Amino acid sequence: THGGLFQMAEQISMIGTVILMMVVDFKKMAVEFRKFFELDSTQNFPALNIAEKKLCQADAQFEFNIIADANWNYKDSIQAYYKHRSNCHEIGIKESVYQKARNGDHSALYSIAHEISHWGLINYFKLNTGIPESEQIDPIAKAVFIKIHENIADLLTSLLVFSEEELLQAKSAGDFDLSSFMSKDQLSLAHFYCQNHETLTENFMKKLVSHITAQKNNSELQRRIN
Repeated sequence: THGGLFQMAEQISMIGTVILMMVVDFKKMAVEFRKFFELDSTQNFPALNIAEKKLCQADAQFEFNIIADANWNYKDSIQAYYKHRSNCHEIGIKESVYQKARNGDHSALYSIAHEISHWGLINYFKLNTGIPESEQIDPIAKAVFIKIHENIADLLTSLLVFSEEELLQAKSAGDFDLSSFMSKDQLSLAHFYCQNHETLTENFMKKLVSHITAQKNNSELQRRIN
């Protein structure tokens, strides 16, 4: 069924996300991205300032647009969006959410940081997981690519805004609550990465890469890898 296919796409996207966790050092990416905005590890991530000022200076094709609530064409649970087009890299935000961000609302600021992560993944790190080409593929594959990109944007955002210690502490202790910033699923993903990224990378290098190398003369395997 149609619903079953999209459920399968959800499962495939999680596998794809874990594979990316094996081959991409998101912790280093977060450090590098913070340096790009001239932030050290102790400074808060100033999402609104970056969206309104720094990205405009860094990217001539970037736009930050505030959309009146009456003209917001997305469901209420979506607070902001990132759209990537060949001549325009746009973050759009619902006006009421923008006002909350100006007043220091954690969830609103985290949403902006998430969209900044989308911009960074595509434009700075060139890790687009097929998003620019997704209009040309079938709906199921598109759903997989978009979900993977959302997952890694969630992960990068959590590592930009919080330290690894804070993310681990938030998952294990009730006295450090990040629920005002992110959803349980977002926190679970970040916690899984912080706990397992070294093991995932080690297993990839020791097992999967060596297996591929050992089988490199197998034409069928090589064809599928290519």
